[in-house]
Amino acid sequence: MRKFDEPDWATLHRLADALGVPVERFFAEKPPAGEAASTDEYLRLWFKIETEEGRQQALEALRGVAEREEP
Repeated sequence: MRKFDEPDWATLHRLADALGVPVERFFAEKPPAGEAASTDEYLRLWFKIETEEGRQQALEALRGVAEREEP
């Protein structure tokens, strides 16, 4: 891994915690098996949505799926 300053590490740890992934995930060459179309794909698609309205629609759709998945 490359060298980071303490504030950089703190930011990486906060981001990893928010995403629920280990910090090492940011340094992986490719997604772990079974995750090929997961976080990386979601983020790629999210950043393609340019309007606030579009992002709101995407969040509502994801929330609906998440609610149906909860036990």
